[in-house]
Amino acid sequence: MLNEQQLDHFDTFGFVVLRRVFGADELATIEAEYEDGLNAAYAHLPFDGSKRHWTNTLGPDTPYMASMLEDARFLETAQQLFGTDVIGMGADANRYVGHTRWHPDHYTDPTKDTYGIKFAYYLDPVGAKSGALRVVPGSHREPYHSKVGATIRGAGLDIPDVPSYVCESLPGDVVAFDLRLWHASWGGSDGRRMCTFVYYNNPKGKAEEDAARNRAANSIRATAQYDRPDDPLYPLQWLENRGGSELRQQWIDRLGELGFLDSPAEAAD
Repeated sequence: MLNEQQLDHFDTFGFVVLRRVFGADELATIEAEYEDGLNAAYAHLPFDGSKRHWTNTLGPDTPYMASMLEDARFLETAQQLFGTDVIGMGADANRYVGHTRWHPDHYTDPTKDTYGIKFAYYLDPVGAKSGALRVVPGSHREPYHSKVGATIRGAGLDIPDVPSYVCESLPGDVVAFDLRLWHASWGGSDGRRMCTFVYYNNPKGKAEEDAARNRAANSIRATAQYDRPDDPLYPLQWLENRGGSELRQQWIDRLGELGFLDSPAEAAD
């Protein structure tokens, strides 16, 4: 959980950098699972530096990474920020290619969207010119959120030209940020290793539920977008919940109600 100073920092600026969250043994396990998960997902298309690779990390090749959604260090932080009724939405691993342009993961209109938190961590040291996450502090709130977006688009600013905070990090550090925060990255080697996991607040009322269903319709196309059209968004093993986790089952049931477990064909109907 966050201390009072960290809570105030997150509320004001929309992010907080958490140092040395993962120890050496955890990092060794995470690195091994990262390689196993992405190699299994892309056995048909080995990484050559030309296209980003992405996979969820909830499957049988990544059991420790899959457990992070129910890890108290992160779950309790999400609940501390957004209330106890949050949904563990997913976890992923990425090999990035090139820069990441400025964007929020969600926009700020509360009548059209819900909100949540993303925990991001890199498996290599990253800095301002080597792919570290950079954020525009405070841009998770209106009216600043919209002003930032309009300025970036209108002025055609390059990534480093936008005043921002660079979240330099070492393996073991975690950056937690509001999904509505404008963020980007600059530089870094092709194959930049980054992992995330995400919590949303549980949508309440028709407007928020409609927004969640719209997101679901886009989300379930992710595996096709990343060259794996036959893979489901959520692995069967995670959905089977063989350990009988009551919390996970609550999440699975709610994800089903909101359409995140539909097939792309069902979402198109």
